[in-house]
Amino acid sequence: MKMMHRPPPDDFSLKETKPHLGSGKITGDKLTSTYDLVEQMQYLYVPVVKARDLPAKDVTGSCDPYAEVRLGNYKGINRHFEKKLNPKWNQVFAFSRDRIHLTMLEVAVKDKDLMKDDFMGWVLFDLVRGFSER
Repeated sequence: MKMMHRPPPDDFSLKETKPHLGSGKITGDKLTSTYDLVEQMQYLYVPVVKARDLPAKDVTGSCDPYAEVRLGNYKGINRHFEKKLNPKWNQVFAFSRDRIHLTMLEVAVKDKDLMKDDFMGWVLFDLVRGFSER
């Protein structure tokens, strides 16, 4: 008969560590800082999650919304929903760090129409300072 042993309990207690965080000292040929602990960003990820309480733009009393993400000359468009005032896209756009030359990111929500799409609203993100709504 095989004996069953309980695994040792996991130790989740707080541990104190003292890693070197960099303090502006010169080590080798470069200046160290706390940013040395941060992994370099290769992409800017822009999640477009949802919109709420969109205005009805169509004669049916609804709208067919989609989001457009712009960063400089680059543009991403997600799929549109038919007759939705509270769409949930849950889509992520990725912009290569090497191609980012501007600091302003724009996310616009539009209503898809046959002739010309209607503008519904937008938010502008300053990638350095923060964001503002319009």
